[in-house]
This record gives sequence, structure tokens and C-alpha cells, in this order.
Amino acid sequence: MLPTLLKFGWFEVHSYGLMVALGFLAGIAVTLYYAGKEGIAPQDVLDLAILTIISSIVGARLFYVLGQFDYYRSNPLEILMVQNGGLVFLGGLLLTLVTVAYYARRKRLPLLKLCDAIAPGAALGYAIGRIGCFLNGCCFGLPAKLPWAVVFPKSSLAGAYCPDLPLHPTQLYSSLAMLLACLALVWVYRKKAFDGQMLFLGLIFYSVYRFLVEFFRYSPIHWLSLTPSQWIVIPLLIFAVWGLLHFAKSS
Repeated sequence: MLPTLLKFGWFEVHSYGLMVALGFLAGIAVTLYYAGKEGIAPQDVLDLAILTIISSIVGARLFYVLGQFDYYRSNPLEILMVQNGGLVFLGGLLLTLVTVAYYARRKRLPLLKLCDAIAPGAALGYAIGRIGCFLNGCCFGLPAKLPWAVVFPKSSLAGAYCPDLPLHPTQLYSSLAMLLACLALVWVYRKKAFDGQMLFLGLIFYSVYRFLVEFFRYSPIHWLSLTPSQWIVIPLLIFAVWGLLHFAKSS
């Protein structure tokens, strides 16, 4: 893979950090477009973008560090080295949802309209960011005997855990799944029936994809045959289905 894209002396451009940054930029651009349709001012979106970037990284890193607590307890300075990978999207998603709700309340913005505007861009940003995971060799899959299975270099996290073994490229599965989710949201948005529809559909798409892809993704922890991520997305899916049905009936 290609964890470092460019290197000039001490200066390095890491593929993971670059793709995450491009994902944020693409997500913000798409959100600005749909915010205009929802009657939300661009400045409010840009102010929120700064908060969501911070909250998503903090939440994602926190979840990752907790999952690798024994390692980071002995190497506390590496907690800050997010450019090398080590973000759990679910942690970022949960803290970002709280941040968006707080921001909307403080600014007196319509929460469901704001979330609808965010949903397509968030899916696109996620799809781009997962390409960074692939180039970095993190968030890898289980061994597989498939034509598209990938052998990661030993210098990567995937190669260190599974040396010389072809693995499911779950990073690319994730990227493709959420790119399709983004396209679906864009298509549905043209005939949006009620506020919150994009938000709950987006959460449903993410929850279903994440639950399924976890069966092909490496995870050292399982509770009753399911990974922690699968247990988290189950209530998230239930909440999203309830929200979709509830607000559809109310419209």
C-alpha cells in the first residue's frame, strides 16, 4: 500500500490523513449545497463544520484508544498521532451527532433539516476517508481466497497482524457501500417527503452496511459472536427505523 504519499526531508504527507481531509472537504461542500435547499445559512454550516471536525476526530480516536488501551497506556504520546491511522468512525459519529444537536439548539436551527443537509455529504466523506484506510493498511479484513483479496506489506498494521496472507479489502467494501448510500440519498432527496428522512435513511444505510461488513473484518474482540461495532449499530438501526416511521406518519 502507500501510507506515505510524499516526503521532503522531515515533511511527510500521509495518505490516511490526506484522504480524511479530502473527505471532510467533500462532505462540507455537499452539505453547503443541501443546506441552501433547507434555508440554512452557509456561515452556520462552516461554523458547524469546524466543531464536527474536532468532535469526530476526538470521538473516533477515543473509541480506538479505549479498544487498544493496554498499548496506549504504555505509549501515551502516541494517542495524539492520528496521522498514522487509528480512528473508529462509530465513536466519531456518536459524538458528532451530539455536537450537531447542541449546535442546532444553541443557534436555533431546525435540527432535522440540518441533519438532512449533512447526511449525503457525510456518506461521501466517509467513502473517501476509507480509501485512506486502505492505503494505510488499517481497518483490514479477515483472510480470504478471493481474486480481489489483498496482501498488505508487513510494515502496515494489516501486514503485521496477518503477514503474507491475502485479506478481504474491507476498507474498499466500506468505501463502495457508503458511496452507493450517498448516491441513494442524493436520489431520494429530490423527492424528500419530510424533515429527517435523509438523516434516518443515512443511519439505516450505515448501520446495515457496518453490521454486514463486520463479518469480513478483523476484530480481536467478540461478544456472543458479534463485534462491539455490531452491538453498537443494532440500537442505532432500531432508532433510525423508528425515526423514519415516526416522522413519516407525522408528515
